[in-house]
Amino acid sequence: MQYTDEAIEKRKHKVQIAKKTVSIIVYLIIIPLLIYNISLMIQAVANPNKTPSFFGIKTYTIISGSMEPELEIGDIVIIKETEESNLQVGDIISFRQGQSVVTHRIIEINQTNEGNKFITQGDSNNVKDSEEVIFNMIEGKQIGKIPFIGKISLMLDGKIIILVIAFLIYIYYAHVSKVNGVKSRRRVKRLKYEENDKGE
Repeated sequence: MQYTDEAIEKRKHKVQIAKKTVSIIVYLIIIPLLIYNISLMIQAVANPNKTPSFFGIKTYTIISGSMEPELEIGDIVIIKETEESNLQVGDIISFRQGQSVVTHRIIEINQTNEGNKFITQGDSNNVKDSEEVIFNMIEGKQIGKIPFIGKISLMLDGKIIILVIAFLIYIYYAHVSKVNGVKSRRRVKRLKYEENDKGE
Protein backbone atom coordinates (compact mmCIF):
# COMPACT_ATOMS: atom_id res chain seq x y z
CA MET A 1 0.00 0.00 0.00
CA GLN A 2 1.38 3.40 -1.03
CA TYR A 3 1.07 6.42 1.27
CA THR A 4 0.85 9.62 -0.74
CA ASP A 5 1.36 13.03 0.84
CA GLU A 6 -2.25 13.89 0.03
CA ALA A 7 -3.60 10.77 1.77
CA ILE A 8 -1.43 11.38 4.82
CA GLU A 9 -2.60 14.98 5.09
CA LYS A 10 -6.27 13.97 4.75
CA ARG A 11 -5.91 11.34 7.46
CA LYS A 12 -4.08 13.78 9.72
CA HIS A 13 -6.83 16.37 9.17
CA LYS A 14 -9.56 13.83 10.05
CA VAL A 15 -7.74 12.83 13.24
CA GLN A 16 -7.35 16.48 14.28
CA ILE A 17 -11.05 17.17 13.68
CA ALA A 18 -12.04 14.08 15.70
CA LYS A 19 -9.70 15.10 18.53
CA LYS A 20 -11.09 18.65 18.61
CA THR A 21 -14.68 17.35 18.55
CA VAL A 22 -14.07 15.03 21.51
CA SER A 23 -12.32 17.83 23.40
CA ILE A 24 -15.22 20.24 22.83
CA ILE A 25 -17.77 17.64 23.99
CA VAL A 26 -15.76 16.87 27.14
CA TYR A 27 -15.32 20.57 27.95
CA LEU A 28 -19.03 21.27 27.38
CA ILE A 29 -19.86 18.59 29.96
CA ILE A 30 -17.11 19.03 32.56
CA ILE A 31 -16.77 22.83 32.72
CA PRO A 32 -20.48 23.54 33.46
CA LEU A 33 -20.44 20.73 36.05
CA LEU A 34 -17.41 22.26 37.73
CA ILE A 35 -18.94 25.76 37.75
CA TYR A 36 -22.22 24.40 39.11
CA ASN A 37 -20.58 22.34 41.87
CA ILE A 38 -18.15 25.08 42.90
CA SER A 39 -21.06 27.52 43.18
CA LEU A 40 -23.01 25.09 45.36
CA MET A 41 -20.01 24.37 47.58
CA ILE A 42 -19.37 28.09 48.21
CA GLN A 43 -23.03 28.63 49.12
CA ALA A 44 -23.06 25.57 51.41
CA VAL A 45 -20.07 26.92 53.33
CA ALA A 46 -21.46 30.47 53.50
CA ASN A 47 -24.96 29.41 54.58
CA PRO A 48 -25.05 25.81 55.86
CA ASN A 49 -28.70 26.08 56.95
CA LYS A 50 -29.94 26.89 53.44
CA THR A 51 -30.05 24.65 50.39
CA PRO A 52 -27.56 25.94 47.77
CA SER A 53 -29.15 27.29 44.59
CA PHE A 54 -28.00 28.12 41.09
CA PHE A 55 -29.53 31.46 40.04
CA GLY A 56 -32.34 30.82 42.51
CA ILE A 57 -33.04 27.33 41.17
CA LYS A 58 -32.88 24.28 43.45
CA THR A 59 -33.58 20.61 42.83
CA TYR A 60 -34.74 17.87 45.15
CA THR A 61 -35.21 14.17 44.57
CA ILE A 62 -38.60 12.85 45.65
CA ILE A 63 -38.08 9.92 48.04
CA SER A 64 -41.65 9.28 49.22
CA GLY A 65 -45.05 8.81 47.62
CA SER A 66 -46.81 11.57 49.57
CA MET A 67 -47.27 13.71 46.44
CA GLU A 68 -48.35 10.98 44.02
CA PRO A 69 -49.50 11.08 41.29
CA GLU A 70 -48.18 14.63 40.76
CA LEU A 71 -44.69 13.71 41.96
CA GLU A 72 -43.54 10.08 41.88
CA ILE A 73 -40.67 8.53 43.81
CA GLY A 74 -37.51 9.19 41.81
CA ASP A 75 -38.77 12.39 40.17
CA ILE A 76 -36.63 15.49 40.49
CA VAL A 77 -38.67 18.54 41.49
CA ILE A 78 -37.35 21.90 40.30
CA ILE A 79 -37.84 24.67 42.84
CA LYS A 80 -37.38 28.41 42.40
CA GLU A 81 -36.94 30.89 45.23
CA THR A 82 -39.88 33.29 45.41
CA GLU A 83 -41.38 36.15 47.38
CA GLU A 84 -43.95 35.43 50.08
CA SER A 85 -46.56 37.47 48.19
CA ASN A 86 -46.27 35.11 45.22
CA LEU A 87 -47.35 32.06 47.22
CA GLN A 88 -50.97 30.97 47.04
CA VAL A 89 -53.21 28.01 47.77
CA GLY A 90 -52.50 25.18 45.34
CA ASP A 91 -48.77 25.90 44.95
CA ILE A 92 -46.33 23.07 45.60
CA ILE A 93 -43.50 24.20 47.85
CA SER A 94 -40.38 22.69 49.37
CA PHE A 95 -39.77 23.61 52.99
CA ARG A 96 -37.41 22.65 55.78
CA GLN A 97 -38.65 20.38 58.53
CA GLY A 98 -35.78 19.79 60.90
CA GLN A 99 -32.89 18.42 58.89
CA SER A 100 -35.16 17.30 56.05
CA VAL A 101 -36.78 19.10 53.13
CA VAL A 102 -40.45 18.29 52.45
CA THR A 103 -42.28 18.98 49.21
CA HIS A 104 -46.04 19.37 49.72
CA ARG A 105 -48.91 21.48 48.44
CA ILE A 106 -50.29 24.61 50.14
CA ILE A 107 -53.93 23.95 51.03
CA GLU A 108 -54.56 26.98 53.23
CA ILE A 109 -52.93 30.29 54.21
CA ASN A 110 -53.66 31.78 57.63
CA GLN A 111 -52.85 35.46 58.12
CA THR A 112 -51.72 36.28 61.64
CA ASN A 113 -50.05 39.19 63.40
CA GLU A 114 -46.78 37.28 63.21
CA GLY A 115 -47.08 36.76 59.46
CA ASN A 116 -48.59 34.17 57.15
CA LYS A 117 -48.85 30.56 58.28
CA PHE A 118 -48.96 28.05 55.43
CA ILE A 119 -50.93 24.83 55.89
CA THR A 120 -49.61 22.04 53.70
CA GLN A 121 -50.54 18.50 52.78
CA GLY A 122 -49.27 15.76 50.50
CA ASP A 123 -51.66 15.01 47.63
CA SER A 124 -51.89 11.34 48.57
CA ASN A 125 -52.02 11.95 52.34
CA ASN A 126 -55.35 11.74 54.16
CA VAL A 127 -54.52 14.47 56.66
CA LYS A 128 -52.78 17.83 56.50
CA ASP A 129 -49.28 18.31 57.90
CA SER A 130 -49.26 18.78 61.68
CA GLU A 131 -46.78 21.68 61.63
CA GLU A 132 -47.59 25.08 60.15
CA VAL A 133 -45.00 26.46 57.76
CA ILE A 134 -43.67 30.01 57.98
CA PHE A 135 -42.00 31.77 55.07
CA ASN A 136 -38.45 31.45 56.50
CA MET A 137 -38.81 27.67 56.29
CA ILE A 138 -39.70 27.71 52.57
CA GLU A 139 -36.96 26.90 50.06
CA GLY A 140 -39.06 27.79 47.04
CA LYS A 141 -42.02 27.00 44.79
CA GLN A 142 -42.17 24.25 42.19
CA ILE A 143 -41.69 25.38 38.59
CA GLY A 144 -41.18 21.97 36.99
CA LYS A 145 -40.08 18.38 37.36
CA ILE A 146 -37.86 15.79 35.68
CA PRO A 147 -39.45 12.32 35.83
CA PHE A 148 -37.49 9.23 36.93
CA ILE A 149 -33.98 10.74 36.69
CA GLY A 150 -33.78 11.06 40.45
CA LYS A 151 -33.76 7.28 40.78
CA ILE A 152 -30.19 7.36 39.50
CA SER A 153 -29.14 9.91 42.13
CA LEU A 154 -30.78 7.78 44.82
CA MET A 155 -28.48 4.91 43.85
CA LEU A 156 -25.36 7.08 43.67
CA ASP A 157 -23.58 9.26 46.15
CA GLY A 158 -21.07 12.08 45.63
CA LYS A 159 -18.01 9.81 45.69
CA ILE A 160 -19.35 7.56 42.94
CA ILE A 161 -20.24 10.57 40.78
CA ILE A 162 -16.68 11.86 41.13
CA LEU A 163 -15.38 8.44 40.10
CA VAL A 164 -17.65 8.46 37.05
CA ILE A 165 -16.38 11.88 35.99
CA ALA A 166 -12.79 10.75 36.54
CA PHE A 167 -13.51 7.65 34.45
CA LEU A 168 -14.87 9.79 31.59
CA ILE A 169 -11.74 11.93 31.69
CA TYR A 170 -9.62 8.78 31.64
CA ILE A 171 -11.54 7.47 28.61
CA TYR A 172 -10.91 10.74 26.79
CA TYR A 173 -7.17 10.76 27.41
CA ALA A 174 -6.93 7.03 26.63
CA HIS A 175 -8.61 7.75 23.30
CA VAL A 176 -6.17 10.58 22.56
CA SER A 177 -3.22 8.34 23.49
CA LYS A 178 -4.52 5.57 21.25
CA VAL A 179 -4.91 7.95 18.31
CA ASN A 180 -1.38 9.25 18.82
CA GLY A 181 -0.08 5.66 18.96
CA VAL A 182 -1.80 4.77 15.70
CA LYS A 183 -0.38 7.88 14.05
CA SER A 184 3.11 6.97 15.27
CA ARG A 185 2.88 3.39 13.93
CA ARG A 186 1.60 4.62 10.58
CA ARG A 187 4.45 7.11 10.38
CA VAL A 188 7.00 4.34 10.96
CA LYS A 189 5.25 2.15 8.41
CA ARG A 190 5.22 4.96 5.84
CA LEU A 191 8.95 5.59 6.33
CA LYS A 192 9.67 1.90 5.72
CA TYR A 193 7.68 1.99 2.50
CA GLU A 194 9.52 5.12 1.39
CA GLU A 195 12.90 3.47 2.14
CA ASN A 196 11.89 0.37 0.18
CA ASP A 197 10.80 2.52 -2.78
CA LYS A 198 14.16 4.28 -2.76
CA GLY A 199 16.00 0.95 -2.60
CA GLU A 200 14.16 -0.26 -5.69
